Amino acid sequence: MNSEIKVLQTKQRLSEEFDTVIEQCLQDKLPIRKALARVIPVICRIIGAHEMMIRTMDENLKLISMKSKGFHEEWASLVPRELPELEFEPRSFPLENEVLVVASLDVVDRVIGICAFAFRGELSQESIALKADLVDTAAELLDNYLEGIASNARKQSITMYSTEALRDRIFEKGADKAVGHLCDELKLHEFILVYGDSDTATGEDLRYRYYCEGKMIHNSIDNPAADYQEILSDRTRALDPKDRSFSGLLVGEGIQEKALQNGLNQSLIGKLIVNPRDGGLNPESRDIIRIFAECLCQRLFDYNRERRYLAKCFCARDVQRLLSEPDFYNRYLSPREEDIVILYSDITSFTAICEKVLTSASEIGDLINRWSEMVLKILYRHEGVFDKMVGDCVIGLFGPPFFESSMEARTENAIAAAAAIVRETIALGKEMGLEERITEAGVLDSLNTSNGIHCGPTSVGFFGPNEDYTGFSSAMNHSARLQGHASAGEVLVSSALLENLPGGPLGIAPGENLTVDFEGPWEIAVKNVSHPLEYYRCYFNRALK
Repeated sequence: MNSEIKVLQTKQRLSEEFDTVIEQCLQDKLPIRKALARVIPVICRIIGAHEMMIRTMDENLKLISMKSKGFHEEWASLVPRELPELEFEPRSFPLENEVLVVASLDVVDRVIGICAFAFRGELSQESIALKADLVDTAAELLDNYLEGIASNARKQSITMYSTEALRDRIFEKGADKAVGHLCDELKLHEFILVYGDSDTATGEDLRYRYYCEGKMIHNSIDNPAADYQEILSDRTRALDPKDRSFSGLLVGEGIQEKALQNGLNQSLIGKLIVNPRDGGLNPESRDIIRIFAECLCQRLFDYNRERRYLAKCFCARDVQRLLSEPDFYNRYLSPREEDIVILYSDITSFTAICEKVLTSASEIGDLINRWSEMVLKILYRHEGVFDKMVGDCVIGLFGPPFFESSMEARTENAIAAAAAIVRETIALGKEMGLEERITEAGVLDSLNTSNGIHCGPTSVGFFGPNEDYTGFSSAMNHSARLQGHASAGEVLVSSALLENLPGGPLGIAPGENLTVDFEGPWEIAVKNVSHPLEYYRCYFNRALK
């Protein structure tokens, strides 16, 4: 009984003095080596050990070994050089007039160190058991101190790795690397990353990547799975923190979901779904996932900002390809001279419509917004690029940014886009109730456009202090001249453009049931140019009537 009381008193004193020393170490902000140098003598003095050794992880998760001056090398050979995967009960090793007790230092799911204490004398089995019990208590105290250091170091290590991986210019490549590392560290069986752009009105840009054991298996870009795409089609549902549709695609216990929020306005930009290998996440793993989510949110913010900037000029397909290729700016967007096709499209009699038909500045703004949005969709549908909008005139380029299509294809796309602009502008006027008002004002028969198309060598790329994507050439000026000469509903094309096409009626866009005839040539005098500009008029679907 007395021995048990003595052991309890020793444990109590050990706990009190250990806490006092550690608290002082924390106040002094000592690194782990200096802190252990203070703690080791205290533990040895209280439990009666004359020498001690400890192996554990430092603040950088590197294995370190510390021992008292008299700790023999042959004793050290009894202490594992590498940390075992599983914890173990204190082990006793009888030596010549010595007993060495070795214990593991562990937290919930891993070993973070090993300690060894040497005791002098010929000890009985009962005494050895009591010493082992005291060593076990000392190990628990060391566990609590070292666990905080190891946990912070692990969080920092994963954060640094994830941040570095996500710096990759190709977001998906960096995400694959960061998620793979996270899955290895936290023993995650499955992982789903859902990501998009909070500033986009529809869910068309919402994407996903599915990982198993850290390996990317399928995603919405390369090989989408139908059940995942079905969930993505409803953006509100896909990003709703309360919706568990993605979790329902996985099998297992302890599946967790974490919303990704834009730090500026707290709007939802994605979601993480994790399925732990062993059926649950401890508090440290949950905190690491929270930190990982913050890293992803910051990278997504930068990534989406770049996407939105590119989306001002290029269709979603081209933006995705640009961002999926390293050094895309120098490869595709830096200024270069290429043969391209240029389309100018302008609302006919826009000044008269503003003066005689539209009653307020807000009506004018609404018309421009709706019309230009419609034109951009048409350009993107026909593989065009948005150059700029000058007043009520939209300029489209065909060929950029990859310059892989033929001049024939670029020409066909530009003519088909112009035909669609004429057709859909008339429809927009009817939809907005403008056709009757325009007719009554004696301006035109309907809302319409005048269009000019030309081609030629053009310096294309980002220019100027604002880095606007545009083109410079005489071909741009000639396209503007053709557009200015066109009447309502007309599409004028240069003779040079027709050299890209076979003669006769042409099936421009079979999917749109569109054919075109060309009539001409006629000529326009061009200021400061010695030769007049020769052009043709386009007539659409005339053969079908």
